[in-house]
Amino acid sequence: MAKRLLIYDVEPRLEATFDRRQGMDLLFSANPPVAHCIGCFGCWIKTPGRCVIKDRASVLPSYFAQCSEVMIVSPILYGGYSANVKAVLDRSIGYLLPYFRYIDGQMHHQMRHQNPFHLNVHFYGTCGDNERSIAKRLVNANAINLGAAGCSVLFYETAEEIGVATQ
Repeated sequence: MAKRLLIYDVEPRLEATFDRRQGMDLLFSANPPVAHCIGCFGCWIKTPGRCVIKDRASVLPSYFAQCSEVMIVSPILYGGYSANVKAVLDRSIGYLLPYFRYIDGQMHHQMRHQNPFHLNVHFYGTCGDNERSIAKRLVNANAINLGAAGCSVLFYETAEEIGVATQ
């Protein structure tokens, strides 16, 4: 059965709002921060498809493999994700294989799983047109690398707005 995964980084006062998301089967808060990927390649060699760092993030590759939708909620920082969300995504790399493929002249990882989920990213915070453009390009590249069937990027002033808009 396909599941929906929500990865989110919001202020502590809003955690409860996102912890009770309707229709989301798997919830993963980026707070407290997870350990950063150390680039050891263990998720590819020692324990294929599973991070060797033994903490709550070691299950992330299996979460991605089960999902029909991945929703990310993050503050926008210089056209990208928060450091906490970036760490969560980095720790999910075991979802992919260490080999590469070319798509439209760009190098991307080969797929470990054929699971074309939809990637929906909701950024919040003040940003200009240039930052929005960078964020859209980043999410599109992430979607290609993750083998997503498609992606969407939406922008909000506050995380509260996301909570209301995505209920």
